Amino acid sequence: MNRWSKITKINDDANYNGALAVTAPDQVLFRHTQGIADYATGMPFTFSTTSGIGSVTKQFLATVVLMLAEEGKVTLSDKLSQYLPEYRFADQITLRQLLNMAAGVPDYVDAVVKQTLAGRVLSTDPDDDPQINRAVGGNISLVHALASINPLPLTYTPGTKSQYSNSNYLLLGTVVERVTGQGLAQIFQQRIFSVLGMTRTKLGTQFAQADSYLKIDGQLVTLGRGHHIAGDGGLVTTIDDLTRWAQTVLQQRFLRPTTWQAAMTLYKGFYGFAWLKKGSWYWHGGRVLGYQADIYVSPERGLATTWLYNVTPVNDARLAAWYPQRDAWHEQL
Repeated sequence: MNRWSKITKINDDANYNGALAVTAPDQVLFRHTQGIADYATGMPFTFSTTSGIGSVTKQFLATVVLMLAEEGKVTLSDKLSQYLPEYRFADQITLRQLLNMAAGVPDYVDAVVKQTLAGRVLSTDPDDDPQINRAVGGNISLVHALASINPLPLTYTPGTKSQYSNSNYLLLGTVVERVTGQGLAQIFQQRIFSVLGMTRTKLGTQFAQADSYLKIDGQLVTLGRGHHIAGDGGLVTTIDDLTRWAQTVLQQRFLRPTTWQAAMTLYKGFYGFAWLKKGSWYWHGGRVLGYQADIYVSPERGLATTWLYNVTPVNDARLAAWYPQRDAWHEQL
């Protein structure tokens, strides 16, 4: 069994619903789609189907911040208070700490989830609750987010650890907009998408062609497309466009080599500038509503893989097995 048929079988066994690709810096080596993008219409999931990528969005935002730093428009040691004084701890936090998930800012998504629960008792993980998924997949404004986290203390002293919080990149998105005087959608389009020919990529989950779903006890629950437009998780794209991005990372375009090296250096062993690590691969995943996405990059191998899927199974043993099987497959590439 060759490496492509092996991953196809792994996906088949898990009822994978979406698209994937494997690429070298200048050549796509393999790509595959399977399943349905929209069960209401029967539309298949294709190479040109747009789907939400959740927190993989953070890679694009981090790149823009680093571009602005190389252009001298911001300095990573700048205090957040220079750009967003509305956050009450902004004078204690730097842009670098936000990039590294090292700022201690409580996660606004968690705060919104607690507000949505409002005393309800769940029998499952809150991440798998349809009502909660719809709430955090909506348009949570900066005003709403700040109202949720401003009353809360920092979760730790900035710079002392690295811990995932979506708030870091929500705040960075506002910094970028205030520095450039443009909206994030326009910034992404001008600085990245138009340059790379990512013609199908947009900010706003409402623009997805694929619908998103939870699969609960074998039954599909439609979560819809939502309206998430923030820089921490609002992009939709196709597998072909996302693969162009992966090639860009392998080619180290847009930024100086030393900046790319800094981006992939994990702070406190956890988080770079929108990069984590799984095994020997640099990685980032994302989820919003029922959409999921992943990007894996190995500069040593000169390879990257990209993944889009729009059905998230809940309490499914096959999915639990799929993750380690996929990781093992990556290590064999």
